[in-house]
Amino acid sequence: MTIAFEQVEEWQQLPFKFYQHDATNDINVAPHWHTGIELNFLVAGGALDFVTDGQITRYVPGDCWAVNRRVVHSVKGDNALKWDEFGFIIDDTFLVDKLPTSQYWHLKLRGQAGLKNDSRAYQQLFDQAQQIRHLLTDNIDDYRRMEILGHFYQLLVLLGQHFSISSDPRDVPRNAQLVTAVMRYIHKHFAENMLSQDLADYAHVSQTTLNQQFQASLGMSVQDYLRQIRLMNAKKLLVETPYSIAYIASQCGFGSIKTFQRHFSQWTHQTPTQFRRSSTQPSQNDAGCF
Repeated sequence: MTIAFEQVEEWQQLPFKFYQHDATNDINVAPHWHTGIELNFLVAGGALDFVTDGQITRYVPGDCWAVNRRVVHSVKGDNALKWDEFGFIIDDTFLVDKLPTSQYWHLKLRGQAGLKNDSRAYQQLFDQAQQIRHLLTDNIDDYRRMEILGHFYQLLVLLGQHFSISSDPRDVPRNAQLVTAVMRYIHKHFAENMLSQDLADYAHVSQTTLNQQFQASLGMSVQDYLRQIRLMNAKKLLVETPYSIAYIASQCGFGSIKTFQRHFSQWTHQTPTQFRRSSTQPSQNDAGCF
């Protein structure tokens, strides 16, 4: 069985990826994982079997639940049912920057059946998520974005105060700590001139060791991961700004416009200009990360 690593793209200059089920898509999702915390909300449908690290939990409408960082998960459900479900994958770099203690969070949010004395906080969490969902549109201006972030911050407070326990950082495997630290560094400094050796120096390991750890965790080298983050950020700028191709290339860490165009074309099978002309905002109906 193949377990895929998902590189999460944020949605419309927001610190999370939003998705909701599209009835034309399969409700079943193959095993995958990502570095950010995932929150799921089931509004309607039926019993949904959610598998995390081999353990099956059955959720029903009215349930919301969290998937912790790096946990392999998959979904099984009946495609004949009319599903209404949505969720968020939180950008981990943003979360740790804004709330440093969150790097030690282990979330214990597993639907209504797992509640003890937090039923009010649970309902507030569900309500905040529904408010965010309602506010998300194809065209979000600065005021709408601020309103969304207000609900999002409330959601994070509820998670931290009512549904998290602090894990001991010593319980995290050494290679996971190493890869996570380098990934966060890349997300902050991708625009700078850096090579694999620079990242190895930052992590105080050899380049060979760093590549081995990235290959084992993500299925790609550290240089490939750096390039992917640069390309993803360039793609956002192409969609969301009027900046020139040359300026975007320089702002995303590419040494030349030719290098940027070559890698972008290999990645999207379009030139940056073609992509910009044909692009639309990311679909809200993305079941692939549920």
